[in-house]
Amino acid sequence: MPNTTTVKKRCLNGTRKNKKTGNCESVLDNTCAICLDRIVSGQVKTKCKHQFHKGCLIGWCKRNRDKPTCPICRSDIAVTCKKIMPFNSEEVFRYTSLYGTDEAKKKHSVEQIDKIIHNPMFDVNVKSDWNKSILYELTHGYYSNSYLKPHVEYLLKHKDIKVSNDLVSSLIATKNTDMLALFNRHKQIPNALKGLI
Repeated sequence: MPNTTTVKKRCLNGTRKNKKTGNCESVLDNTCAICLDRIVSGQVKTKCKHQFHKGCLIGWCKRNRDKPTCPICRSDIAVTCKKIMPFNSEEVFRYTSLYGTDEAKKKHSVEQIDKIIHNPMFDVNVKSDWNKSILYELTHGYYSNSYLKPHVEYLLKHKDIKVSNDLVSSLIATKNTDMLALFNRHKQIPNALKGLI
């Protein structure tokens, strides 16, 4: 008489049984190395073939934005980070302070500002954490007139731009005639302040 008892297949250490297939699988195959939870949905695979939860990898990319590397093998994952990162207009404020930086850093910052503000999803009225508009940040720095004037002009041409009386008043108070001329050319000086120029 044949033995009818079935032998339960046991998985080795580092593996677990897949409930659907009954096969043993590596625990690491479907585990996010950042949060160590099993990846069920929202999976992202890097160029180096490692898998993560999308949300976990976005957080990793944000923390390591200057040189993003794979949490497992340290390969460059900048391309993957760029694909998965949601656009955030506030990123522009990372580049608006040019004071005390060398020429290479200034050039890089100006290029990044240009790239961000020309993105179709950019909010032209975005405010910083300290509640200053992007126009304020671009017009009130030490290098505003020489490096950032084209960016200010681009924003002033935008149909949705909002120019506050406070911004124009501060330009008048600091006697920033170059920027005031730019605001005037684009008809962005409030009527109440025109007599003060």
